[in-house]
Amino acid sequence: MNQKVVPMIHVPDVRATVDWYQSIGFNVVTTYGNETENELSFAMVSFGDREVMFNQDGETSDKWRREVDLYVYADDVDEIYSRLKDRVDVVEGPHNTFYGMRELIIRDLNRFWITFGQESMFGMLISGISEDKPELVRKAIESKQLKIETLKVALAAALANKKSDDIVRLLKDAGATPPPEIDLETLQSYAGRYRGEHGPEVVITIEDGRLFASPGAQEPISLWPLDQATFKPIAFDGATIVFNVEGGGLTFIQDGHRNELVRL
Repeated sequence: MNQKVVPMIHVPDVRATVDWYQSIGFNVVTTYGNETENELSFAMVSFGDREVMFNQDGETSDKWRREVDLYVYADDVDEIYSRLKDRVDVVEGPHNTFYGMRELIIRDLNRFWITFGQESMFGMLISGISEDKPELVRKAIESKQLKIETLKVALAAALANKKSDDIVRLLKDAGATPPPEIDLETLQSYAGRYRGEHGPEVVITIEDGRLFASPGAQEPISLWPLDQATFKPIAFDGATIVFNVEGGGLTFIQDGHRNELVRL
């Protein structure tokens, strides 16, 4: 038997839960109980090659978020949303995350969250560059979902890490240009420790002529210049860092939200 972990969730009504999951596209694997009275004590359902179990004796809840979430890897989050939006409780519609996933969050009949996730075009672009796969880069570019700033940073990363000529050509043909040159003195003026009103410290360091940001205890994230004071973290879509040397701080901008940090 293959080793694997299958979650088991206790629910008030196994039969109703199985019917609901089947209605949104899950398959019934097995059920146990008194079928003559239309009651179930246990069931297993699947989505693709992954399974989840339901057992009886669960409790109802009116909590905003319950003790367990399900994360379901899917092929087309937008298609799922289009199919389900008018008949399920949608917590958050399709959206791209900073960690490279496109997600949809709904709630089941027992108020457990289900997140359907697929790799976003940004995630596909970064995967294509890191794995040296031009076909992924091409698909991400052809989606027309990526901003030119993202493509510029992708080109900088591809050039710095000596990725294939095909990847470099694809990015340049899409309008990406090499990053501006930033002298070492300017980079050194940005290095240091920063802290916002809320949240952990961020440490800006220099390595091999490039800036890196370390939020809290996390691993350093490479920053690529868009201009002399504006940098983009390659690992975060929709995010930029703007340094203000005279003001003694930096501004972290994520999807229109600004967070001011002062230099310590």
